[in-house]
Amino acid sequence: MIQSYFQAEKLGGFIAMAIGITACAVGGGVLLSAGAPFYTGLSIPLVVVGIVQIMVGATVARRSDFQADDLEKLLSDSPAEFRKLESPRMEAVLRNFIRIKWLEVVFIVLGLAIILLNPELSFTKGLGVGMFAQGLIMLLFDFFAERRGRAYADFIKKQ
Repeated sequence: MIQSYFQAEKLGGFIAMAIGITACAVGGGVLLSAGAPFYTGLSIPLVVVGIVQIMVGATVARRSDFQADDLEKLLSDSPAEFRKLESPRMEAVLRNFIRIKWLEVVFIVLGLAIILLNPELSFTKGLGVGMFAQGLIMLLFDFFAERRGRAYADFIKKQ
């Protein structure tokens, strides 16, 4: 279970990086094209959140193999110590998912409100579209990451 969980986390890290790179490329391209103000507004959340996605994805992908190997060894040497160390870590990870999901929901709701309150294709409406899109993508992404985390936390409790 440890190896499969961390392999899925590693894949998730690479997917987050791909989403971030795509968001930055689209946002950067739109910003550099110096088009209508709508597109300038759209580019800001794409690039800013895209950079965060790249950084978080790279961190998760980079550390997953080492973490999995260390935890496999710890579990085989001392299941009690494994449980003692890994259980609180996963509890914190799962608590963070709640906070992150609230932030993503705020992005979605705020973005939607901005879209609905701006009838013309303005800078502000572009900002709302970018916030809505990034919030929705990340909420979906984190839904699956949290599900994996809960399954792994259940595994830890059984050790």
